[in-house]
Amino acid sequence: MFKNNDDIKRCKRCILSENFPRIKFDSNGVCNFCNNELLHITEDEDIDKSRDEVINLLNKNKGQAEYDAIVCYSGGKDSTYTLKLAVEKYKLKVLSFTLDNGFISPVAFSNIEKVVSELGIDQITYRPSYKFMKGLFRISSLDNIYNPKTLTRISANCNSCISIVNNMALKMAMEKNIPFILAGFTLGQIPSSTIFYQNNYEFLAESRKPILDKFKAELGSDVSKHLEISQELIKKSKGYPYNINLLCLEDITEDEIVEQILPLGWVKPKDVDGCSTNCRINSFNNYVHIKKFGYSPYELELSHLIRKNLLTRDEALKKLFDQPQEQIDFVKAELRIDDSMLEKY
Repeated sequence: MFKNNDDIKRCKRCILSENFPRIKFDSNGVCNFCNNELLHITEDEDIDKSRDEVINLLNKNKGQAEYDAIVCYSGGKDSTYTLKLAVEKYKLKVLSFTLDNGFISPVAFSNIEKVVSELGIDQITYRPSYKFMKGLFRISSLDNIYNPKTLTRISANCNSCISIVNNMALKMAMEKNIPFILAGFTLGQIPSSTIFYQNNYEFLAESRKPILDKFKAELGSDVSKHLEISQELIKKSKGYPYNINLLCLEDITEDEIVEQILPLGWVKPKDVDGCSTNCRINSFNNYVHIKKFGYSPYELELSHLIRKNLLTRDEALKKLFDQPQEQIDFVKAELRIDDSMLEKY
């Protein structure tokens, strides 16, 4: 039986904790994020506007290249449902793309194989060396690589991993003139203003330079291979693709998502934590984030789902505290990290 042994003060409506940045509680113990009606209204308006613009963009650009979209596919429930939406609802010809970060659950890989076969789509898996990925995760865990303001929605290791996903997907899209990159992010993981946007690598390159320089100092030239795009490709490309998060346009619960993807052969892995359905490093990432900042990187996402009545508060707390210690210990051993190292930060 799940027991809430958390002694941190949390919002009585959502699960944001007293350690979350800029949080305040009213006399009833409800946080300012729940009480901000303007924020909720603006978000609903963003969703409605984005839905119309996304449909127009898809209709205008599909059928002009070998593939209409690259789908960043982790094997988890959200990206599986996004893949299904792309193929069955939006009728896109997609290329499924998976980053093997060395810690993907074997069941998630089995899900990938079954789902792409069932949907009849092409699949590419990209695997950097395990040595490189472990080095990347070790540096991201032990050093203050990212500005804390960028980590309210995501752990440092997830940020580093997704940076490779985004970079490689962008590189392939530019090489093949694919107009769209689709990902399975939900609102809470991303702000409503980024449901869709057009990439601009050169605009972001300067701001990312200090981060990449830190990685290069530790990991060498492989950083460029996995996390940068050459000027030659930029000059040859016909333009930058759009990133679209189709799941943000859907009003659907987790149980409903799972119900939709089970016929594709999808199975929930048992070797992951309550907040992931594909990655075995996630518990460790959450552990490090809490050590550094005092709150979980999933608080914002789960709280958003509560406000949208897509998840109950008890369900969210159960997910938050389902962080198997054996998974944390396994990753600590793989990355050669102990608590004394983490305590420095």
